[in-house]
Amino acid sequence: MGKSGFLFVDFAILMWYNGGDVEKTAFLKGVLIMKLMLAADMSFNYIETIPSKEEIHALMKEPAEMFAAADFSVVNLENVFGERDAHVPIVKDGPNLISSSDYAEYIRALRPTVVGIANNHTMDYGEGPMYGTRALLESEGYRCIGAGENIDAAYRPAILEKDGVRVSVIAFCENEFGGAGETREGTASYRLEYVTREIQRARAAGSLPVLYFHTGHEGYPFPSPRRRELCRHFADIGAAAVICMHAHCPQGYETYRGVPIVYGMGNFYFPHFPNVTPAWFHGYMTELNLSDQGVMLSIHPYRFDKSIVMLRGEEKAAFERYMVYINSPIKSEEALSRLFDSWCMVPTRFGYYEELASFSTDLIANGHRARTPKMKNILGCEAHNELLTNLMQMIFEERIDAAREGVALIETLQRMELPSESLF
Repeated sequence: MGKSGFLFVDFAILMWYNGGDVEKTAFLKGVLIMKLMLAADMSFNYIETIPSKEEIHALMKEPAEMFAAADFSVVNLENVFGERDAHVPIVKDGPNLISSSDYAEYIRALRPTVVGIANNHTMDYGEGPMYGTRALLESEGYRCIGAGENIDAAYRPAILEKDGVRVSVIAFCENEFGGAGETREGTASYRLEYVTREIQRARAAGSLPVLYFHTGHEGYPFPSPRRRELCRHFADIGAAAVICMHAHCPQGYETYRGVPIVYGMGNFYFPHFPNVTPAWFHGYMTELNLSDQGVMLSIHPYRFDKSIVMLRGEEKAAFERYMVYINSPIKSEEALSRLFDSWCMVPTRFGYYEELASFSTDLIANGHRARTPKMKNILGCEAHNELLTNLMQMIFEERIDAAREGVALIETLQRMELPSESLF
């Protein structure tokens, strides 16, 4: 890798970039007004046996304490509640996720202020379970955002207020399945005009817009070039913070023009999923501290199996070294582009290419509905479309061989390991 000039890391510079003394000193001169804790995806679909209420509260004890120490907290629920046999799954690409309402005890154990449901599984069983899930959460006092009876309702934010400071948490997701329309219920699927409108509305009302965006490339430890560009654009038009999740692995973060951008927190709690890399079981909660000096970002790493365990000691130090490493290319357009080229060549992505290669007029003429969802998702979802578009550009520019050089780097990081020097 060193001979190819693939990527170089300056760790001296990264110490400031990763939250150094200059930024902390400026923040400490201010007065802390609000602490907001945000977590990523929770799903109970693959848990076979429901633990007792006491067991669930014990399993969630450590993150629940972190939530309780904040003024407000947010978590993303990535399945609906309901009985599987009572509902018909929608036709889609990927699994349909649902779990018994008994699993809502995990939410009760955490006691978040806000539950986001803007993701690619909220409409997996149609509008009934979506409405039921939202009604259940709201009946117990949780503010539920990210889906509704139409797209305007789906984009309606949660307003949080303390000591005269207001925050609008705006939840939305990439365009996969179940997106709302003007007269159709569903999720707040990404539309630039709607995100822009909500940012402007929040600012006009004297509220700080915090974007809670379900987005990213699953299993990839870096933001793609297009996603970095989009998140930075949100900051440029007024977002106070941009917090992302969906990749099922930790991704990096930065402060861009004073705006914290978290590209991916990893899974929050998604146990018992088969055949995944170690990165699946690691993540971090994002703490936003609001003062009269601005918004300060800090992270709280954890791992999970049946329980969520906050990292300490050497295990925490190792995670922090990992984050320094994966944060390092974010400031470099060239580095992110090279890494994304290699992501396009990771063998697990080849299913996308094969499906595209088999696309033909026969699919349209004869209505092969069984194959249509995958093609729709590949071409319509922002992350999948970016991957295919980039691949076509790589082929056109004859960059395939160079891109293969970075595959080992990505696969090493998926194991939550730091690459050896020979990879650079």
